Amino acid sequence: RRDLEDSVTTADHLAVRATELRQALRLAVVELERLDAEIAATERTATEARTRLTASEAELQAARDAKAQAQIELARVQARLDVLRAQEVALSGEQSAATERMQRLAKELLEISESRAQIERQLNAARAELARRQELLAAAEERLAAAETAAGAADARLTDAERVLDSARQRAMEQANELHQAELQRSEVASKLAAIRERLEAEWHRRLEDLLAAYQPVDLDEETLRAEAASLREQVDALGAVNPLAVEEHEEEQRNLEFLTAQRQDLYEAVQSLQQAIREIDSTAREMFLETFGRVRDNFRHIFLTLFGGGECDLRLERPDEPLECDIEIHASPRGKRTQRIHLLSSGERALVALSLLFGIFLTKPSPFCLLDEVDAPLDDANIGRFVRMLNEFKRKTQFIVITHNPRTTTDAADAVYGVTMQEPGVSSVVSVRMRGPALDTVADDGGSVERTVAVRPVPDDAVASPL
Repeated sequence: RRDLEDSVTTADHLAVRATELRQALRLAVVELERLDAEIAATERTATEARTRLTASEAELQAARDAKAQAQIELARVQARLDVLRAQEVALSGEQSAATERMQRLAKELLEISESRAQIERQLNAARAELARRQELLAAAEERLAAAETAAGAADARLTDAERVLDSARQRAMEQANELHQAELQRSEVASKLAAIRERLEAEWHRRLEDLLAAYQPVDLDEETLRAEAASLREQVDALGAVNPLAVEEHEEEQRNLEFLTAQRQDLYEAVQSLQQAIREIDSTAREMFLETFGRVRDNFRHIFLTLFGGGECDLRLERPDEPLECDIEIHASPRGKRTQRIHLLSSGERALVALSLLFGIFLTKPSPFCLLDEVDAPLDDANIGRFVRMLNEFKRKTQFIVITHNPRTTTDAADAVYGVTMQEPGVSSVVSVRMRGPALDTVADDGGSVERTVAVRPVPDDAVASPL
């Protein structure tokens, strides 16, 4: 009963609420109709305003065009007015300059007239002065002639005096030179005497005065004494100077000799050890290289026979006695051809030989991944099939990334294909498709995870730029 009463009460409240909501709905409908009417009236008003605005804009544009034309005409008139004003200013300036020039010329003409009168007065005065000075000049010339006669006599006496003075100067100069030579000789003799004194005192370790005091004459000629002195001097020079530290220096040199001898022995032993290590490394590297070369050679032959379906091939060392320093020659003879070097084969045959060597190396030492760029381009359909079968055999241990334009390679051997296409001009997009295994994309639905198949348009050969 309580639940029923509560339900009845709730139903009454809901009925009241429904009545209120209906009332509000009716009011909202009325308000909506009113707003629609206002919107329609506003739209009509806006349409009329747009019409008036368009007309006003047209009038405004016409007014702007007229204003621009008027401004252009005004600028043209203003330019002509400026030119006329400039011409007027120039003419006014020229007129003022001409007036000033005329006034200046009239003034200069008056000054010239005054100067001419003054010059005439000065000329008359100068003529009178010239006559007076000519008289003075005649008297001066007479005095000058007398003075020249006296000067000639004085010059003769002066010449004789200068001749006497020159001879005296010459004698004085010769005496000064003789005195200078004598001083030089005296200085040279004094220097030799000092050198002899120093040499005697250094050789005999006694003063020169003591040596002269103890001098005793010898009954021998001078030549014999000089020869004996020269012989004794040569013997002393041959002995050299006495070194009081010779014993210590000899011991020091002996210790250095022993140290260097020990170092030389250590270096010799180190060289012998390094040479032995080099021989061991060369021997080990030679053995490992020859072993690996033999395995690669056998694998190369096996892969070559598989790809070509027969024929002969070989890997040869150019100098077998120096395997670590020589080149490796590749010889290949497809079925029906004689043995020849690889560079004499066709492009498709060279590609298959290179793939044979590559896969032979992979059999000897596998690699985690390998990138092949257009290796199947020169191959025909039959060789493409052999190449694809070889990829399928090796891809269990090695991941191959193959750049190719051949659809057979992608469809028969690829697990995933990546390409770049241009569906719209100038817009590139990456396209990927999973050839084997789970789908690339999944989408989540309300009911759980749903696999979605990716639909890919065929990519043209010239649009594939890179598989990555």
